[in-house]
Amino acid sequence: MNEVVETVIRESRRGFGHDQAKIACKVQYRPSDSKYDEKIRKFQGCPTVAVSRGGRVFLGWYSGGDIEPHIENYNYLVYSDDGGKTFGAPLLVIQSERERNVHALDIQLWIAPNGALWVFWVQNNALPLTEENKYMLSAFQTSPLPVVDRDGYLFPDMRHTEWCVVCNEPDAEEPVFSEPRMLDIGFLRCKPLVTDSGRWIFFNYEQLTDTYGYSISDDEGLTFTRHYGCKKIATSFDETMAYQKKNGVICMYARNMYGQIAEARSADDGATWSPATLNGISSPNTRFFISRTPSGRVILVNNDMADKRQRMSVWLSDDDGETFAYKKVVDNPDYQTSYPDVDFFDGKIYLTFDRERTGAKEIRLLVFTEDDIISPDTTLHSVIISKP
Repeated sequence: MNEVVETVIRESRRGFGHDQAKIACKVQYRPSDSKYDEKIRKFQGCPTVAVSRGGRVFLGWYSGGDIEPHIENYNYLVYSDDGGKTFGAPLLVIQSERERNVHALDIQLWIAPNGALWVFWVQNNALPLTEENKYMLSAFQTSPLPVVDRDGYLFPDMRHTEWCVVCNEPDAEEPVFSEPRMLDIGFLRCKPLVTDSGRWIFFNYEQLTDTYGYSISDDEGLTFTRHYGCKKIATSFDETMAYQKKNGVICMYARNMYGQIAEARSADDGATWSPATLNGISSPNTRFFISRTPSGRVILVNNDMADKRQRMSVWLSDDDGETFAYKKVVDNPDYQTSYPDVDFFDGKIYLTFDRERTGAKEIRLLVFTEDDIISPDTTLHSVIISKP
């Protein structure tokens, strides 16, 4: 490890001397500011979906500025009461705060077992780029730490802090959210896993370690303990996600740089893990989605290529995820698409993903069933939810 990488790691752990990322950015409820208008957005992507017990469809994504990361990035939340056909004005916006040099990014939605809607987001410390700190940019040349500069700001903080607000009644006419709460360090980019024992495992990963990091709660999210698993297969963005087999074994999938998904398994409810190995499923160093469906099958959504973010495909397994007998491409296989997220309601699967974050700038939604994947006579065509 060279001196620059050591400096980035050390300074990240202490918050670069000001550590404003440990103070919540403002959560704006039903904002009306024109700066959030769809027509002026230059960048948007990384969507997430959650469907309430009453069938309200929540969609969130990441926008602001003209690229990611950017000190003007914000997290954006809307909802639909007609099954995802139409969405209204923003319910929540969580904006980066330039005056405090705090970057807010990557919203993630989840419906907890009790029906509450959890809205997660990430914060990290940004720095005005100066001659004195620009040397940190060289870290990305020698390590997986993705230190970058954008429009006069440096983004070197790889520790991250994970935040949330919770709405206990997401189907209410006026949803009410809790005060912001910092859960732990790390970067949550996928839905948590609730195991058969009732344990909650949040795969909020760290870019400062060479092992997979995660947080465990045994009291339904009241408290968390930090854990570390097996050694990573090289990656800048772990984006780990897991499902539990019928025999209790947890299968954790992870993004990496080698054209296949990495996999590790735990037979003791997430306490210890097998070594990570490449599992033979092609994937081009991007986020995927893996989960058990309400019917008991296992679903995987993944770009079905080793080197390009194309061929967004839905896979379905009848044998607990050991093989995937059914697979179907979504939309035009040549589209540049990424970052799938899924939720389930009333026999339907709700899939969101982005297409060309700075090109087409599309947030897409597809509502379908398992039979649509199994039947050879059906095709999968998503609809555009947002396009500046």
